Amino acid sequence: MSISFTIQPKIVISYPSAKDFTDVLNALSEIVEEVLFVIDSKGLSVKALDPSRVAMMYITIPAEAFQEFRTEQELKMGLAVGNLSKILKNLKKGDKITIGANEENVEILVEGTSIRRYKFRNIEVVSEELPELSPQFDVEASVLSTALRTIISELSSITSTIGVTASKDVLTFIDLDTKKSSYRITTASGNLITLNVKKENATAAYDSEYLSKILNILRLGNIVDIKYGSEAPLYLSTEFSGGKAEYYLAAKI
Repeated sequence: MSISFTIQPKIVISYPSAKDFTDVLNALSEIVEEVLFVIDSKGLSVKALDPSRVAMMYITIPAEAFQEFRTEQELKMGLAVGNLSKILKNLKKGDKITIGANEENVEILVEGTSIRRYKFRNIEVVSEELPELSPQFDVEASVLSTALRTIISELSSITSTIGVTASKDVLTFIDLDTKKSSYRITTASGNLITLNVKKENATAAYDSEYLSKILNILRLGNIVDIKYGSEAPLYLSTEFSGGKAEYYLAAKI
């Protein structure tokens, strides 16, 4: 069906899964209050750096991942993601989201059993230049997202610091507050898909609260790439519905 807007949009994008898009917004809202989406001929991208400069998130969705993608020019779209994620809650699988925007306004339509329409101001968001990272990782692995979500969720509920260590074909997550709980991901279990250990027994510690902030994102993909090092941040990435989410978290000292 043809979608009409109450504004004169300079970009129109339709994403097949409104639920996935909202999960992305939820994850971003855990890090920052406002974000700047950049839409150009390549697709949609957003970079977020939390106020304490401990965590960074990158979201990219290429143009071909959208059902409809029309842009007259590059457009920057500033939104308060916390409020937006609350408004766009209770979405169902199969709902589609369509966004039209210009320099002044953003209009969002959610199509399901009915059509919901929301209109916002395109707010000015100060976007600082984020550093381009090229860390040297000691460990690189790919794991099933379901296993990693369970580990982060359960450890985050009992400890403030989660340790990660790797050796041979085992990736281990540890409650570093008491050292009484640990979770192992192994190749034998099928949860550990690949593991490349460049430095034996490489261990690092991370704030569990910051790790729990990305559970919504990890729910989107089936596989998560994990990289870390003694002198590198933790790197987590997963692909979803044609897009990609990347998360960097500084080690806890």
